[in-house]
Amino acid sequence: MGGKRPIVAINTLAFHGYPLDTALGEIARLADYVEPVFITKYDPTLREEYFNEDNAWAFSRRLEQLKLKIVSMGSHMDLGQSDAAAIFRNRMEFAAKIGAKTIITNAGHKSCKTTFYKNMGKLISYAEKIDITIAFENPGDGQDLLLGDGIEAIEVLERLGSDRARFNYDFSNVFTYSKGKKYPGQELGRLLPYIGHLHLKNVKLWKGHWMVCSIGKGVINYRNLFQQFPALLNIPMSIELPIGYGYDDQFNFALRKESPELNENFTAPPIEYIRKVLSSSLRFYEINLRLSRR
Repeated sequence: MGGKRPIVAINTLAFHGYPLDTALGEIARLADYVEPVFITKYDPTLREEYFNEDNAWAFSRRLEQLKLKIVSMGSHMDLGQSDAAAIFRNRMEFAAKIGAKTIITNAGHKSCKTTFYKNMGKLISYAEKIDITIAFENPGDGQDLLLGDGIEAIEVLERLGSDRARFNYDFSNVFTYSKGKKYPGQELGRLLPYIGHLHLKNVKLWKGHWMVCSIGKGVINYRNLFQQFPALLNIPMSIELPIGYGYDDQFNFALRKESPELNENFTAPPIEYIRKVLSSSLRFYEINLRLSRR
């Protein structure tokens, strides 16, 4: 397997609890690409007024100063809500202005399916106009969601019927959303033609709950997946590790207060710990990339 070097970004959620500029500076020390995240679930202070031309210019300038590149931006919201099209359109425009080619989001609940498809008709047209792709991510928790797993993603994307609508596949979310019943290897063979972006995440069991961990140390066996589906390594991806979070014994997503590695309580993991987890994840990825190309 040859070809150009794959795109691997680091998602800013690893530094949740720290200022965005701190996250950008730290990521610039580790990688060439960043995936910025603007999601109210993680930042309740986020307002739609943020997504304006001045902030887009300032953000782009900061990326340039740090020599960081961007391919994707996370801005998850429920696109089944009546006002979602106008809100998400503005976020799409912001993403395009800072250089992202893909904007990642949720789809919505099954009960709002009609509104979702109505909104997507408008958003796909706008995506074509500004040259951006909308990538729906499979969720990590919740229930009765329109796009709960890969098979449901196929149904949604085939109905939309546009190259501007793709799938952002989160490997670990397959496991947690299904409450530990499904693994990505069970559906990847069918999904590959629909995937436009990947999220690398992993979890491991500790004291009865599932903590987010380095991608090489959890229940998702990335080594086997990369060997079984080598095409994955040619898809743009980001290491998305909200290290300060985890799942309880019922797979509900929540802020995590302690860690087996740190053996202490925290509100935001220490920077040194975040660096360690991200560096470990990058080393694991690089090793498997080299193995796949022998």
